Amino acid sequence: MHMIYGRPQGSLDLPTRPSVGAMILTLFLLSMASAIIGCGGTGTESAGTSGRVVVELDPEEPSMGECNLTIKLFDAEDNPINNAELTVEGNMNHAGMKPSFATIEETDQPGVYSGTIDFTMGGDWFLLVTALVGDRTLVEQTIDVPGVSVE
Repeated sequence: MHMIYGRPQGSLDLPTRPSVGAMILTLFLLSMASAIIGCGGTGTESAGTSGRVVVELDPEEPSMGECNLTIKLFDAEDNPINNAELTVEGNMNHAGMKPSFATIEETDQPGVYSGTIDFTMGGDWFLLVTALVGDRTLVEQTIDVPGVSVE
């Protein structure tokens, strides 16, 4: 009996091994992506800011809908920051959702601001708080708001 080994007719070709050039290009692109992601990582305070933010939510465990915010701003020496132009942008942790912007007003207490934000759906959110005084960014900080409930 005579056996013939080989590929049966009509079978698909197996993928070929990538060329060295393709592997080098892939490694280069992956290293560039890692560098870009590493530069913009998340944290509680962004580089280049000279202060800090304390955010209090009411209710503490927010649900979908409006949530009251109390925001306290401090400079690098821990002094309250007054007369700041404050923006608060709320985003979900996953891409593709429309951001929510808070309405914020300064209170009569030093460095204290209050307002509301609308959490448009349940899930994990984060708030990007930016305080400008004049043309200078004094504080930019990200605050995590995990587990906004649907109820």
